[in-house]
This record gives sequence, structure tokens and C-alpha cells, in this order.
Amino acid sequence: MPTAKTNQNGKAQLIRDLKSGTFAPLYIITGEESYLKEYYLRALKSKVIDPAFADFNLIEYEGKGLTPEQLTEAVDSYPAMSEKKLIIITDFDLFKPPAGFADMLPELLSDLPDYVCLVFYYDVLEGKPDKRIKLYKTLQKTACFADFSRQEDHALVAWIERRVRALGCSIAPEDASYLIFLCGNAMTNLASEIEKAAAHTTTGVIKKYNIDAVCSPVLDAVVFDLTDAITAGKFERAVALVDDLIAQRNSEVMIFTAITRHIQRLYAAKLCAQTRGGERQLMEMIGSKSPYYARQLQTAARRVSLSWLRHAASICSKTDSSLKGSAVDRQKQIELALLSMAAALKEEAT
Repeated sequence: MPTAKTNQNGKAQLIRDLKSGTFAPLYIITGEESYLKEYYLRALKSKVIDPAFADFNLIEYEGKGLTPEQLTEAVDSYPAMSEKKLIIITDFDLFKPPAGFADMLPELLSDLPDYVCLVFYYDVLEGKPDKRIKLYKTLQKTACFADFSRQEDHALVAWIERRVRALGCSIAPEDASYLIFLCGNAMTNLASEIEKAAAHTTTGVIKKYNIDAVCSPVLDAVVFDLTDAITAGKFERAVALVDDLIAQRNSEVMIFTAITRHIQRLYAAKLCAQTRGGERQLMEMIGSKSPYYARQLQTAARRVSLSWLRHAASICSKTDSSLKGSAVDRQKQIELALLSMAAALKEEAT
């Protein structure tokens, strides 16, 4: 039986295996970047098995409802007219398996036949390894852990440029970064937003105004605009943005959680600036992979004082407790919180 040279993020190994045509007996595909997970799962299907015999050599199960007998039978049965068979199990919790699996999994997964390529694919479940259990030691020896987390900004910018070129257009790196800022870093969503922006341009070059015209902003981007409106003294604009978010069926609690998070990030940017920290330090503080987002935060933080940010954070804390403790006119509570922030800023300026 072949063994896999493993590590906690074996996506590079999976890519090498697809190029070489030599596959590990066991892959565990996890991560929040669905676009890449789906892409490489499709690649495995096309490379491991002959489409003409897929009915015989591709076995797929949902983890919920899977029985030990089904898994054992899938592994033990030989491929038809092929050297390999591909078994895909979606959202099966390897690290908290249902009754009946705990005893058989270590033995089964430690000695998979040469003709088997078994994939545990995590779509809804997180699939985070639990290093404390016995099965993890087995998986370290036999499994390729391919974790597809959200991409760094520079990788996403390069990907956007390739997608745009494939559509017969071009985009500057700064505008690609703005697209990520506005629409988020989920590649599946970005792919559709790129198509909208490419369809809108009449020059073949996607500019910021094309993106603003047709692309849909994520919640964090709207909240950034909302907070900017407050600090610019445009309270009516901020309220209008809250109205729009609620009309789009975002819950009031979710909206205000995003507002609170943004105030906290502005506070972090202010503290970072006071200690002469750069954008890399700020990215680490707020858990972001985007230099562009960090720069935008730094610019926004310069427009407000540390004392106002402390006061805004206090307002957020009180309003958050009120929102979660009562269902009475939550929209009005958000508007009052924003009004309090605006009033504090105006008072500070006088």
C-alpha cells in the first residue's frame, strides 16, 4: 500500500499528485474556500477515474447516514476495468464518528488497498483535525490533509487578473484589490462579480466605477461606508445604509455585530498607528489577509480620535446587549446608537 507524505496543509501535495498521476490512498479536503475545494475535487474525479467507467468506479456518500458496512464494502470492492476507484465521503466527522466507526476506522484507514483513492470532503462541516485522538496518528501516516483556506490578497489579485483576461478585458491591481474589498474574498462570489464588471465596461478595462455600478458589496464593505458616513457627519446616509441592509434581509443583530467589529478594527488601527506599527502588524491584529483593507482602515482611523473610538466601542457594547436581550424595534436601537456616535463626534469637534 502506498503511503502519503503528509503535513497539516497538503494542498501542494494534492496539486503535485494531480500533475504526476500518482495518488495518495487518502485525502482529507477541508477549508473555507469552497471554490478551490470544488475545483480540486473535480480534478480528482477527472484524473483518478475513466469517465466511461465512472458508474462502477466512483462511489459517493453523504457522511450523515453512512454505515460502517457501506464504507467497508466500498473499500473492499474492486474497480471495474480500471486500476483505481474513487470513494468520496462528504461531511463525515472523522474526529467524532458515529457509533460503530470508532473501532474500525483506524484499522481500515491504515491499510487501504492500492486500488483505492478515498476522499473525505468537508463542505458544511469544518473537518478540523483533533490531534488528541488515536485516529489522528493513523491519518498522519496515510492521509494528505489538503486545507483550502481563503487566499492571500496577492494571490487573489493575480487570479482576478487571469479571470478578467479570459473574458477579454483587463484590470489594474489596485482595482482588483478594490473588488476584493467591496465583494469579499470568497472566490465563488468573486467569479460572478468579475463577469458582471466585465459585462459593464465598454472600454475593455474594468475600472472602479464599473465595479461600483454593478457589483454587490458584502456586509463589511457596507458597514465601512456606514461608519465613514458617521465620521463625515452624514447621519442620514448612515441610516439609509442600515435601511438598505435590513431590506436585504440581514438581521439587525448581524448588522450591528458588523458595526461593532468595524469600530474595534478602527480602534486597533489607531493603537497600531500610535505605536508606529505598519499595515502588516495591523493585519495580524485584526486577522486580515488584505493589505488593501488594512490601508483603508488606517486612513479611516486617522479621521477620528482615540477617545471617540473608546466612546463608540462603549456604545456598541451597550447596544449589543440591548439588541440580544430584546426584540423591540431593533432597527430603532441601531439608529439611536449611530446617533449617539454622531453626537459624540460633533461634541468633540466643538
